Amino acid sequence: MDGDLVFRNADPCEDDELSRIMNHNWFQCLITPLDLITSTTAPLTSLQARRLAFYRAWFALVRAHSGTVSLAYTPSATHPAPSSSKSPLQPFTASPSNSIAAVVLLLPPHARPSWFEPLIAWRTGLLPGLFGLGLRGVWRVLVTFEGNVERMITEGLKARKVAGGDQANLVMCHGCVRNPQWEGKAPGRRLLNWAIEQWWERQSVAGESRTPVWLDTSIDEGVRAYQEIGFKVLGERAVDTGADYNGIKFKPRATEEAKEKARKRSRQWVMLKMPPEERHGIQAK
Repeated sequence: MDGDLVFRNADPCEDDELSRIMNHNWFQCLITPLDLITSTTAPLTSLQARRLAFYRAWFALVRAHSGTVSLAYTPSATHPAPSSSKSPLQPFTASPSNSIAAVVLLLPPHARPSWFEPLIAWRTGLLPGLFGLGLRGVWRVLVTFEGNVERMITEGLKARKVAGGDQANLVMCHGCVRNPQWEGKAPGRRLLNWAIEQWWERQSVAGESRTPVWLDTSIDEGVRAYQEIGFKVLGERAVDTGADYNGIKFKPRATEEAKEKARKRSRQWVMLKMPPEERHGIQAK
């Protein structure tokens, strides 16, 4: 427990609630987060349902690759802190989700979801979840965002001679999102730091070297938050999302001025956190 928050690994039965937290910052580069979708948001629009299905599949895919899905929450009579009760913790399975403050996903080294593993992608529901977003959504995820990220992390690691220049040798933060109700309280940053420390502790107990952790973000506030827990910027790049300054898809007659304003807002960064014993010599970009 860290002050007002409890950190723990999530149970798969909680994935529906966690998907609602993840959804509020849908597809990055949004200046204003989406409204939180609770179980009382009825009926769901077709787009909302597809987005939640995508995130549930995302969680399943992370677990299928031996990754972890963690959550931060405020203890209550229904969901007490571990030290306050000997009974098993009750899972979060009903909205509202305001007690859940943040969600973090980590993937171990050499465990990366691949489109060359269609059986796993289909079994976890990721393929139908992703293609349910339409061709534009697929392009935006796989080419626009992931393509930029892959190029930046590879260039950054090679320039600094870390991990043989291959991000697959590192732990990957595959997602870090806070509940919009928790703005200004840094639950995502705190949960991520806890999850990394848990990972490094397991490696130390097993007699293994602690592995650096990398992530990408598309908001400058995220850059500052991650820097506060030891991450350094490896690369930065503008990204053309096809959306305006507020994250809304451009109309056919959008002006060049509006597009330029969106390009200045829409950026991506890749960042790296080294274990304490290896931090010397790694400089931010």
